[in-house]
Amino acid sequence: MNGSGSVKKKHYEYLYLFRIMLLISVFLYHLNILDGGYLAVCSFFALSGYLAVISGFKNKKFSFKDYYLSRLKKIYLPLLIVALITIGAISFISSINWINLKPESISVFLGYNNYWQLNANLDYFVRHVASPFMHLWYIAILLQFELIFPFIFIFFRKLGEKTKKFIPCILLFILGVLSFGYFYMKVDQGNLMVGYYDSLARSFSLVFGLLLGFIHSFYHPFTFKNNLINKLIYYLLSIGLIVMFVFVDVKSSLFIASMMITTIVSILIINFSIKEYNNKVFNKLLSPISKISYEIYLVQYPVIFIMQEFEMNNILKIVLTVVLTIVISIIVHLSHSLTKKMKFKVLRVILTILVLGFSSYGLYKFIITPDYTNDMKKLENDLKANSELIEQKQQEYLESMKNEEDEWEKLLEDMDADEEKLKEVVRNLRIVGIGDSVMELAVKDLYKTFPNGYFDAVVNRTEHSLYKILKDLDDKGMLPDIIVINLGTNGECSADCKEKYMEVIGDRQVYWLNATNPDYASFNPNLIAFAKKHPNIHIIDWISVVKDHPEYLIYDKVHPTVKGCKVYAETIYNAIYQDYLKEFQKQKEEKIKEHEEKLKQKITFVGNDLLIGAYEELSKKYQTANFISDEELTYKKLYDRLKKEIDNKTLSYNVVILIDKTLDISKDEYLKLIELCKDHNIYIVSVNSLKIENENVHIIDFSKEFNNSNYLSFDNIHLTQDGYNALIKKIDEALNKK
Repeated sequence: MNGSGSVKKKHYEYLYLFRIMLLISVFLYHLNILDGGYLAVCSFFALSGYLAVISGFKNKKFSFKDYYLSRLKKIYLPLLIVALITIGAISFISSINWINLKPESISVFLGYNNYWQLNANLDYFVRHVASPFMHLWYIAILLQFELIFPFIFIFFRKLGEKTKKFIPCILLFILGVLSFGYFYMKVDQGNLMVGYYDSLARSFSLVFGLLLGFIHSFYHPFTFKNNLINKLIYYLLSIGLIVMFVFVDVKSSLFIASMMITTIVSILIINFSIKEYNNKVFNKLLSPISKISYEIYLVQYPVIFIMQEFEMNNILKIVLTVVLTIVISIIVHLSHSLTKKMKFKVLRVILTILVLGFSSYGLYKFIITPDYTNDMKKLENDLKANSELIEQKQQEYLESMKNEEDEWEKLLEDMDADEEKLKEVVRNLRIVGIGDSVMELAVKDLYKTFPNGYFDAVVNRTEHSLYKILKDLDDKGMLPDIIVINLGTNGECSADCKEKYMEVIGDRQVYWLNATNPDYASFNPNLIAFAKKHPNIHIIDWISVVKDHPEYLIYDKVHPTVKGCKVYAETIYNAIYQDYLKEFQKQKEEKIKEHEEKLKQKITFVGNDLLIGAYEELSKKYQTANFISDEELTYKKLYDRLKKEIDNKTLSYNVVILIDKTLDISKDEYLKLIELCKDHNIYIVSVNSLKIENENVHIIDFSKEFNNSNYLSFDNIHLTQDGYNALIKKIDEALNKK
């Protein structure tokens, strides 16, 4: 460094190496190879701040005109060229629908892309390329810095000259600390992208670069006389920086600290780079690459963005991306660096004409491209409104489901209580018993068992007398719904006789005890045959009850003993109770089946914007359905949400999954979802010809409609009203078919 504070070109050879190292680190980060490569931007900021001050001190009088013309040529013109060529190139690729082209490009041209990306909720750390200009937030901050730098420089330079030189250095240090404090506060509050994109939050690296520039200009670099020591420190610091680039990703607990550490290490590396090493070979190798480093930074992301549209081997894609980036960067650099004395002038003129032609075409495409800002705003508002409605509907659904479940649980409890009461109900039934001496012996026990019953039993009664008894009881209004008959031991009547008294009985329930040791052996078989003709006749198998219990009957094997009388009454009771219990259980099973069928009719719709956009019409058709949506849905979020619904037993039997092309779920991932929901009926709306054969899976193929321009909105992702109508029609057909 000479007395005026200017830095000779030969002194920059190690800065060239440093700049190239940073460039490679950022490039590898953009290629998803180096997780911490984003930290190199701090180093670039520090380097920019430093070089701006060193350049300003070259002349005693600072020229605003010369400075801004220099920045316009070196920074803005390449930016404009790359941006316009990118716009033109992307217009040739039909698969890319860059709906933010107009507003995003304007933010690049006017130097506020960092704030545009903040407003658009773009995340630089999401490892996918959502825009060809996602990296230009850095250039936007740089342009904002270059715009106000002359005023900053003149103020601090005069302050140092008129007071003490250390005063501007102290003030710059304080400003750098305050900026980092603001960055720390934003990130610590959870506003990561505000901290990363905001110009004030990111200016600490630039300010510390300015600080080093003023220190070197007012004083001198802090280096050792022994160049070997300087080189050793330089390389050790560089290795330390590379280690951070490798291991400190955005999720690291060291993220905030690493931003400041990178800045400090960078200004130390710059400090030890300003030394006369005079390595001409080293300088010749690094200088050309360093000269196009800015263009390489500008070009790399558009190339990566375009290359992601082509399917090929990943290694081959990376190699082609690097080669294309370098070639295009060289062309862009040569095209805007025309001078009178230069090598390959004709070639440079040709390249300049080509670049100018492509840039003009890009400008034309920029001008004619519609601005969808208002449409996007309306779409965002509509989706937001629907999302809020879905969230409200979800709460109402859960509350409704809880109420239904509570009602069902109460109904089950009531039915269980009724089943317990059934024994008492049967005991208090109004029944009529008609019989002979067998029943007569057990009348006392029968009245104990059926206190509301009426029992008419006499010795030697035959079947022939049954009609008159029944008719007399019926005429008096004493014939209830349940009649117990124990006749047949003393003879039987004919089939016609039986049919006659059945006319009196009608559809009342008859419980007829078979006879042990009857006078006519044909009685019991005839009774069975008769009962088959009349489903309201139930035979009580008294024979089976007493078969292995001789103590139930006296010596004639007909009349019951005292113990047998008690069993006799219990047998009649059990027969009636079991029929009542069967009927009760039948009704209970019918209610359970009815409840299960009702559950099988329930539907849960789950998805991202495709569901949110269709919600209004779907909610009208399926008013009792459950809706689960997430604008930023991922496969993991979807899996976890479905699992939660299953664990909480709130997932409907029918599940309809609506996911647009913004979320790419593989077939294997769908199979995992299907296995998770194996007890449910799954409907998948496919926008990409998904093929899955599974018993509980139904594919609703919407791929043809999704590629129909009449059904797609301006962004080729969301649907028009006609598109949503076609989608709902498809869903209706699938659900109704099932």
